[in-house]
Amino acid sequence: MINQFLFFPFTHITRKQLNTILAFFPSFQYLPGSLNFKHDQVLQELFEQDQIHPVFLSPEELETVEQKVEQYQTWARIHKGNEANLKSLLKENPYFTSDTNVTAIKAQIKGGKKDKREPDAALSIESALQHNLLFLKIAQLCDEQNERIDLELKDLSTNRDKLISNLRGIESPSNQVENNNVDASKDLGAMMTRERIFAWSSCMAAKGELKQDVKNLMFITTSEAVFDYLESNSKDVINALDIDKIKVHENGCENKNKWQHHFCDYLMRAIHGSGTRGNELPEVNDRCSLSGQIKLNLFTGNDINKLFNCSEKQIPVCLIKLK
Repeated sequence: MINQFLFFPFTHITRKQLNTILAFFPSFQYLPGSLNFKHDQVLQELFEQDQIHPVFLSPEELETVEQKVEQYQTWARIHKGNEANLKSLLKENPYFTSDTNVTAIKAQIKGGKKDKREPDAALSIESALQHNLLFLKIAQLCDEQNERIDLELKDLSTNRDKLISNLRGIESPSNQVENNNVDASKDLGAMMTRERIFAWSSCMAAKGELKQDVKNLMFITTSEAVFDYLESNSKDVINALDIDKIKVHENGCENKNKWQHHFCDYLMRAIHGSGTRGNELPEVNDRCSLSGQIKLNLFTGNDINKLFNCSEKQIPVCLIKLK
């Protein structure tokens, strides 16, 4: 059976996240919250190379969500410059701080009088999907903005370092510029962690991607905040793997593909309890110097199962980082 590696809980994938995932895995599944990858040449090329397996939205799903987002943005533009009234309006219902806020703002725009505390169970399956897609879309816009800010700040810092080096007459090492503020970007998963996971898993389940007969399924994330949240809210946690430093191949290395498939098999054996820790760990026996960190936990408990829309007893989640 083919292994499935599901990147979660984001619909926007940063370049840093993408580089990290592709350092460990030959391919992965991804919910982009769009019809296609025409807006992103890099993702389109990876899609054509079968490295990304996207779960695209239907035109009907995307159209409804984008209409609502446009209504919100129009509403915000109308109230721009009138922050006092805006703060008063949102005082009891601050924007993007809990899962119920999207519904509340939607009701305000539509002129409805829906109780902001109405439970999600009252929504139809179709409207519940739209509700979660809308949440993910707003989160995506927020993540895109944060990435742009991080990149702009990094560019400013890089240009400053180059200027100072030129003034001093010192040539900066190439790796100094590349690694400058490498960890300065925010962990986007720290914002509304539970809501992100639930909305993502609900959409994936609605799209038929979380089938109960799938045994070789693993959730992968680059967010330490997401991983920590699951650890804190799981009834029981089994630590299957915890490797602080593992050599990985650089991009373009001819040995990368073979190592990745060996690594994936190693992870799946760890999930199913076969093999011993540290035994048969794939090694990099060449000049590649890139290293990473992995943590693989099996999470259990009713709260975790509900969060992931799965009835399986154990939810395997792998945290990956480049160091």
